Amino acid sequence: MTIAETGAKQALRMRRFLMAATTYVVCAALAQASAWLGYLPSSLPAYWLIGATAVNAAFFVMLRSGWNLRLQDPSMTEIQLIVSLVAAMVLISQADEARGAFLMFLPVPLLFGVLRLNFRQMARVGIIGIAGYAGVIAVMASMQPERVQVTLEMINLMALATVMIFVSLMGGYISKVRADLALAVAKIGELAQRDSLTGLFNRRDLMQRLEVENARYERQLCRGITLCMIDLDHFKQINDTFGHPVGDEVLVLVGKCLGNSIRTMDYVARYGGEEFVVLLDADSDELAFAACERIRAKIGQLRIPALQERPISVSIGVAYLAKGESTSSLIERADEALYLAKAQGRNCVWAAPRLDALADTAPYCP
Repeated sequence: MTIAETGAKQALRMRRFLMAATTYVVCAALAQASAWLGYLPSSLPAYWLIGATAVNAAFFVMLRSGWNLRLQDPSMTEIQLIVSLVAAMVLISQADEARGAFLMFLPVPLLFGVLRLNFRQMARVGIIGIAGYAGVIAVMASMQPERVQVTLEMINLMALATVMIFVSLMGGYISKVRADLALAVAKIGELAQRDSLTGLFNRRDLMQRLEVENARYERQLCRGITLCMIDLDHFKQINDTFGHPVGDEVLVLVGKCLGNSIRTMDYVARYGGEEFVVLLDADSDELAFAACERIRAKIGQLRIPALQERPISVSIGVAYLAKGESTSSLIERADEALYLAKAQGRNCVWAAPRLDALADTAPYCP
């Protein structure tokens, strides 16, 4: 994951945290109103708010410092929900006659879980809420029985369990739909980036990548960009002689060969038709020529039974990005170099003159 992606996710987690923190403020205001009406001890809302503030401050520091990224769940959603349930239990345990009203606080945390948790996690939080309330009633019944109407509390517990189960089921379903939607969006994004035949990146993604790499080069974040325009020699004859299905097979195998011939830091895309583009993280003639020769040699070793031992060869035009040069100019110069490679008899590499060099680059042919 890139730094930008991590930053975007952290910003989203912070927004969700601030939304959750706002609910504590609302709950504190309701608790204070209840205290004024005599349903809670007068000092409880202030102490409750201090404790809630301290806990949320700890979560804020973890998010702000990035310490949460060390956790298995960087969003800390489940633990935050459990803490909020505990906070609600404190108010519920002191509410007496208004206890039923404060029970409505318990399902609220599950609504935040819909944004992040799956059904199993939602159910786990729900069970903790139900068990917590049952525990509070059990402790009060044993220590202060005068404060508890057991029959009424059983009704409250059953109502709470019903709501928790319903919210967990709905939240789990929504979470699954959200996950399926995210998967579909990712699939659509991949289809928009990939060539349907070869599986390589397509021309659209190539142009975006070039703009990004050009910006990185201008900021001196990479050594340089070498664009290699690769064209299959006599591909029209292959289609005319052996048929388009065989031509498609050739394109697929050449695409795989290109992918296996470059480094992980390099990039390959299908430019269109029988043309491919390789972007090399290189700024020297030696590195570029060595990479192009490796590509040319490996493709020359390919054998396809349907071609009846007919060899496959490619011509390659190379251009080096100059400071201040546009990506369209870089592609145009590589295409001109490719044309010269074909004019030299094909199955060779030709480099366009460097715009930032005193001397032209000599051709390279086997």
